[in-house]
Amino acid sequence: MSGMSANVYDEMIIQLLKLIQPKRVLDIGPGQGKYAALMAQAELNAYTVALEIDPTYVDQFDLRNKYSEVRIGDAGDLPYLPEARNELFDCVLIGDCIEHMPKSRGLDLLNFLTYRSGYIIVVAPEFSYYDTAANNFAHTESHISVWSEYDFQWHDRFAYMRSEIMQIFVLRGYQPSSIALDQAVGAINANPPRLKLLSGEDLKPAHLELRTRARTEFLNGHSYAYRQM
Repeated sequence: MSGMSANVYDEMIIQLLKLIQPKRVLDIGPGQGKYAALMAQAELNAYTVALEIDPTYVDQFDLRNKYSEVRIGDAGDLPYLPEARNELFDCVLIGDCIEHMPKSRGLDLLNFLTYRSGYIIVVAPEFSYYDTAANNFAHTESHISVWSEYDFQWHDRFAYMRSEIMQIFVLRGYQPSSIALDQAVGAINANPPRLKLLSGEDLKPAHLELRTRARTEFLNGHSYAYRQM
């Protein structure tokens, strides 16, 4: 069945959502609506927007009853839509989706969202191919771009980890948030959720690696940060 998403990082994402406490969330490529369930488990009080490229998924997976709002469209078009340029989100979720875009469009999207969000959480596989035709999946489910931590070196504040073929990236956007990235990462690593194998078996505790570059100035002998932490 298409629209599925690996569950390796589900417990970590629930913890991150509890820490971030977003009030407005964009879920790109909701598929079967898994992240709506994770947001419910995090007990968020949030307005949730789902952006789905395949209109058949909306009724097939009852997305309108899982999200506050459902939109049909290609997330790769967001940077080019005037109506999207002043829309802000506390958190954007891109789960098992960005690999379905050409790399250039995915990077454009991440740059666009960095300006307009507090956090971006990306889950993506590496080394994974499947035949969409043989499995009767929608062509939009095809893996067409490869992602790793090296694709995020342009970003000044992010964290990541890998478990088997699955990766998670947590990017701190430019919009305000109630928790700094290093605090969120510290909280996860201090009380790490257990990660699962793709088969569902218990594997290991989570541990996020933090990658940051200082954005500070000095004035009258004192340093100050001009970047949202």
